[in-house]
Amino acid sequence: MSYLSNFERSFSEHTLQIVRGYDGPFEASLMINCLLGLLVVPKETVLDAIPESPLEELPKWGINTESILSAGRPTKANPRPDTLRGLVTNLRHSVAHFRIKPIPETEDVHSFEYTNESGLCAVISLSEMRVFVEKLSEHLSMQ
Repeated sequence: MSYLSNFERSFSEHTLQIVRGYDGPFEASLMINCLLGLLVVPKETVLDAIPESPLEELPKWGINTESILSAGRPTKANPRPDTLRGLVTNLRHSVAHFRIKPIPETEDVHSFEYTNESGLCAVISLSEMRVFVEKLSEHLSMQ
């Protein structure tokens, strides 16, 4: 069963091409823009396409489990924050509401801290985020 429309699938494929083809000085901005696009544009359908894998499987998606300081507490909108789908939901809220903080707060950003109202606290490096965005793009473009 296909979860995504042709537009959403194309958007994911194009995002993957942008990330893979970029080699410039604005990687931090690129990663946030691509993550924002992947998490917000296909709002509802993207969540159904994300597996409910436990957070212990995050390394398969490019993020170290140690990067998730707190997965947050269960909410009505996100009953399983301890899963990949739950993390994507929490990251979506964090990025969409601009609850992100560059680390360090200078031009040489190497990580971002993501927080939200349900208690998410994650510090994810740009290199982890690049792999995550690529894996998420690949996954969504196949749905």
